[in-house]
Amino acid sequence: MAEISILLVGSTDRAEFREARAVLDGLGRVVVAAEIKSATCALASGVVVPDVIVVAQSYPGQFPPEVVDRLRRLAPLARLLGLLGSWCEGETRTGQPWPAAIRIYWHEWLPRVEPEFALLREGECSTLALPVTAGEEERLLLLADRPLTRREGLVAVSTPQLEMYGWLATACARHGYSSVWLQPHRAVRVEGAIAAIFDAGECRGEEIESLADLAVALGPAPIIALLDFPRVEDRSRALAAGARAVLSKPVLIGDLFWQIDRISYPPAHAAFSR
Repeated sequence: MAEISILLVGSTDRAEFREARAVLDGLGRVVVAAEIKSATCALASGVVVPDVIVVAQSYPGQFPPEVVDRLRRLAPLARLLGLLGSWCEGETRTGQPWPAAIRIYWHEWLPRVEPEFALLREGECSTLALPVTAGEEERLLLLADRPLTRREGLVAVSTPQLEMYGWLATACARHGYSSVWLQPHRAVRVEGAIAAIFDAGECRGEEIESLADLAVALGPAPIIALLDFPRVEDRSRALAAGARAVLSKPVLIGDLFWQIDRISYPPAHAAFSR
């Protein structure tokens, strides 16, 4: 597939969507329709024949399932992605999530979308190429079946919980990394770490101080912060305190190590996502 055709529906002016929009612009040819009406007109007239339809929803119910279904009927072969704002996190429990759609929150967008679009463009086995009826289990099974690219180097893990460190240390070892446990508020300087994982909640108060201290202790090593369902302001605080990237918990291991590889081995990542 030489170029991916993307129909982007909805407004991406909100701060939480700006990075996702910038990523999309680099992944294919994007046609933007602010409203469902203009999107259906573009599809019906043949202005765009999308491989992927991205619906940017800021809050639950902004685009009801029956409205999104109009897009699906006009482009039945297109994969439907939901780019979801912070207010949509409880929609699967109390709202009406779209059926047969891949739900991706704004803070998950980069590690979830960029590698999958790269595979789709190269004609390789992407989760976006699965049948539209494929659910989350099928997508996770495909991700789990992919071969690992083993790296090397030391990853520092800052977390108050021994159990969390144990889980992350096992994942690091599986990917070829060694690891060391750093407990917050303990003055320890680590030499030679290529990256760090910072486990936090909303990154306020003492957590901000711990993150800033970690950034000083590690020197140039990049830090990936794991936060509880981050809002835009939480992410901004973490980045200002020294984090290079922010992911939400619960985190997919693939997302985490994609970020570590991206910031620690940029040439290899660039070759993958060419």
